Amino acid sequence: MKQNDPWSLDAANQPARDEPTTEAQTPTTLEEALLALDHKAAPVFAVLDGAQFDNLPQELMLGDFVSRPLYLDRGDNNPEQIITAPHMVWLDERAEKITGRAPQETIPALMTLIANRPAAVFWQCPAGAEALYKHLRGINMVLIPKEFAPPDDLARPDVNGSQDSETHEAVLFRHADANVIAQTLPAMDAAEIARFYGPAARLFFASDPDWAHGRDWLQADRFDALPKPQSGLLTLSAATMEEIKHARERRSLQRTVGFLRRTLPPDFQGLSDQQLEQIARSSRKSGKELGVSSAGGHQRWAYLMAITEGRVAKDRRVRDFIRSGDETPDRQVKKAMLDTLERMKQAAAEIDT
Repeated sequence: MKQNDPWSLDAANQPARDEPTTEAQTPTTLEEALLALDHKAAPVFAVLDGAQFDNLPQELMLGDFVSRPLYLDRGDNNPEQIITAPHMVWLDERAEKITGRAPQETIPALMTLIANRPAAVFWQCPAGAEALYKHLRGINMVLIPKEFAPPDDLARPDVNGSQDSETHEAVLFRHADANVIAQTLPAMDAAEIARFYGPAARLFFASDPDWAHGRDWLQADRFDALPKPQSGLLTLSAATMEEIKHARERRSLQRTVGFLRRTLPPDFQGLSDQQLEQIARSSRKSGKELGVSSAGGHQRWAYLMAITEGRVAKDRRVRDFIRSGDETPDRQVKKAMLDTLERMKQAAAEIDT
């Protein structure tokens, strides 16, 4: 069973055997950690998530960075694909061009460009740029069991023909998104980790704090005794996908508990975190039955469940309003919550008068 904090050490102060090694973080920021590395012995490269920028290729050009896109242009000239493609960025540019900058210059500039978004993963690769570039292009797509595949038809920028099988489907892997890596890496088994790291030795990234158990940044070392990486696309097992799914559900519950703690009226502030989590779990189940799907929708439905002590889930009028309204169930829940707050406000005003 996975640990609740996959980035922690076990009771014997040894890294878990099925997790990448996490070392003590002496530097206080990700920038400091990157600047402290020996870039000559093992060069470091950033992989930026184009989907989190307005126009990443243009911003990299204006910043005079050395970079290469990880999606190849196959002649279809798809502007959305070009703009949202992940890019591999050199932190030490001196071997690439005469005016190339050292890491001491590129790293602060890159951090300014990223602007505290979970939009980059930093790879330290002793084998060098070409080996890493080839590897990264090889993990742009992953195979996942078909029961976990999203319903929409995802673009496949790097796959010539389908590599689907009867049991698995190839989908886009956003490995440049720090939040995706924070979810995926702790869930992987040893064979998956070996294929994921390839020639790399170490990763650095700054995901959202609730994906990193409150930490500002994470370092994940490739641990020893991994099996030989398998050829072909990285394939994630059903067990790995289940763990990722459960991690997302845990995060959603934690966010809902925080929302309830911040927004519930004073009369409900005495509820414990365990009680709020139970409300969040119960409301999530009934909300799904009504078609609620967004994080905000589930949080608002949990609020209504809390202040009515669960009665709202049994109210046929409310259920019909959410299911059969003019808009989506998420928007209908928002209307119901706003209406409830207004009625509570009016009732309080009548009491005061």
